This record gives sequence, structure tokens and C-alpha cells, in this order.
Amino acid sequence: MAASIHKRSPEELLDSLVNAAYDRAKFWAGIVLGIQALLFIGGVVAVFFSRFSLSYPWLAVPLAMISSALGARASEFKGLAESLKRRLENWSGFGRPLSKRMIADFRQELPNSLPLEVDQLLREGNTYASTEQPGARRAADNLSESSWFSHHLADWCAAALGVVFFVTLGSSLALLFYAAASVPGTKAGILAAKCVSATLLFMISGGAWRAWQGYKRFSVRAKEIDREAGALAAVESPDVCEVQRLLGEYQLARAAAPLIPTWVWRLRRHRLDEDHKNLRARTN
Repeated sequence: MAASIHKRSPEELLDSLVNAAYDRAKFWAGIVLGIQALLFIGGVVAVFFSRFSLSYPWLAVPLAMISSALGARASEFKGLAESLKRRLENWSGFGRPLSKRMIADFRQELPNSLPLEVDQLLREGNTYASTEQPGARRAADNLSESSWFSHHLADWCAAALGVVFFVTLGSSLALLFYAAASVPGTKAGILAAKCVSATLLFMISGGAWRAWQGYKRFSVRAKEIDREAGALAAVESPDVCEVQRLLGEYQLARAAAPLIPTWVWRLRRHRLDEDHKNLRARTN
């Protein structure tokens, strides 16, 4: 059962709304990915089993339309999550709270709360280690922490997706060589060539390449921002405009990047938390 909202502070409510919005966005994005995988599998089946060839378009067209509609839904929730996250970062860093009315309005867009144990787990990702008072220095410290985690999480996602991409691409090329070695015009060669075409089409249209490159770009930019934010946090009174500019750049980079799956955070969080604590102990 979700925790009672009456026992939470406004900042805790906003924190939970951020988690709920990202959870919805990832849920619909996962459904879209599942549909794309189903379309690919159906295409391969249609290639190797000719009796399904005529049935496949009747299945593929409506599924593709559904996938497009759900993708828009995922983007809508991601946009809402990013908007809430920006407000939470400004609140935690600069001490700029939201009105209760605005929080209530956001709650109407996300009426269902997450289960308590899930919400508590995800809130760890929104908890900052900085002990500074609200202001430019705390905002820079928070930004350095956020971008450090984002850099490593996005880098892990990029590496994993890169492995999947190249394994799939290598398998497709191996099948292509098999087709080239077959007697031209034979059934095996034709089927292999079709399968390679279907695989490459899926890798491109399914967004695997785009997501891989998106994670890589975000990881690199987050690393750069971490370095700049760390330098600002080391100054006694950093320039507010400079901190705000850097925070805005990070938020734009995050909004343009693919969503980092929750299971990646579950998998990596303990090691990242430990390494970040050691990092802060050495630099403080």
C-alpha cells in the first residue's frame, strides 16, 4: 500500500511525483520496446515460414500504430517527469519551494502513487549528500553528484547496448556471408538475405542505434558537467548565474537522453553509492 500523502512534506510529495512520472514513462517505453521486438520476431517467422507471410502485415500494421501511440504516451510522461525533476533540483539546491497548489495540480496528472517500497528505493536516487545550506554552492554540489551518477549509469547502458548491437550485427553479417556462399537463387540464400534485411531494419527502426548513441553522448556530457560543477562547488561563493547555466545544460542533456531503466539503478546503486562516498571522503 502506498504511504499516506498526509504524512509527507511537500518536498517528499514532489519527490514521489518525480518517481511516479518516470515509472510511467519507463513502463510505456518498455511496452513499446516489447512491441518492436514482437514485430521483429514476427518478421523473421514470416521469412522462414511462408504460410505466415500473408498474415504478418495484418498484424504488423496495427501493432506499429499502437507502438507509435504508446511511444507518444511515454514521451508525455517523460516530459512531465523532467519538469518535476527540474523543480525538485531547484528546490533542493537553491531552496526554491513549489506551492502546495502546484503540487496538487501535478498530483492530478499522476493520480496513482507507487508502492511504498518502490518509492523508497527510487527516492534514494533523489537524495543528495551535500551538507551545504541552500544556495549556489549546494546547487553546484548537488549537480556534481547527479551528473557523476548519470555519467556512470549512462556509460553502463551504452556499453551493454553496444554489446547487444554488435552481437546482433555480427550474427546478421555471418548469416549474410552464409547467403553469399550459397548457390545464387537457392532457398537458403534468399531466406538468409531476407533475415539479414529484417534484422538490420529492426536495429535501425527499433532505435537501438539511436539509443546507444544517446547514452554515449549523455555519459560524456555528464562527465564534463560533473567536472565543471565540482570546480564551482569548491569555491566559497560560486556565481549563481554560472551554476544555473550549468544546471540548465545538464537538464537539457538528460531530457534529450534515453531513459535509464530502473533495473539498471537497482543493479548498480550499491557499488555506485560506495564509490561516491569514497570519492567525497577523498575530496572533502
